[in-house]
Amino acid sequence: TTAPNGISISTDNEEDVPRPTANGGYTHTNASRAKISAANKGKTPWNKGRARSEEERARIAAGVRARNRENLLKKLKEMGMTEEEYEAKKKEDRRKREAERRARKTANGGFRPTEETKAKISNALKEKYKNGEIKRRKVDPSKVRRGYTHSEETRRKISESLKKKWKTDEEYRETMMKSYAAASTKQETRRKISE
Repeated sequence: TTAPNGISISTDNEEDVPRPTANGGYTHTNASRAKISAANKGKTPWNKGRARSEEERARIAAGVRARNRENLLKKLKEMGMTEEEYEAKKKEDRRKREAERRARKTANGGFRPTEETKAKISNALKEKYKNGEIKRRKVDPSKVRRGYTHSEETRRKISESLKKKWKTDEEYRETMMKSYAAASTKQETRRKISE
């Protein structure tokens, strides 16, 4: 069996022998690993509590930057792009993401979820309902406020809130217009049927 890091690991169904690794070496057998573990138990590592010097840290940082640079050049070669084109593409993608995010901002300072996020939430909830993890809440009929009417002040606040949302929330306005159009079509159909 090969681990994600390229090292071969013996299992109960495989022969416990050294196996070649991706780096050109060989793995330890289970027996040799057990011996190494037993020999090192109780010993304090030589570098425990040791702080790296500025020179060591600079050397490590330079090595990481060199590897990252090498990986970037390899990626650009596979994509068939120059570094300037890649940076311009990243900048444009970032600009589009920010514009899309600003467009989803609501009047209250929050953000409307994307269609992809809505689909994920819907699928997750459906799966939970299916597995019985969550159940629909039962409404107590005695607590339903039938015949309840809002006060004039409350109705005024609701009206102002909806008017503001209609002016500032383009998505809400489009949804409501589609709803009105659908309702109008249904009424027209009913009228024709009745005639």
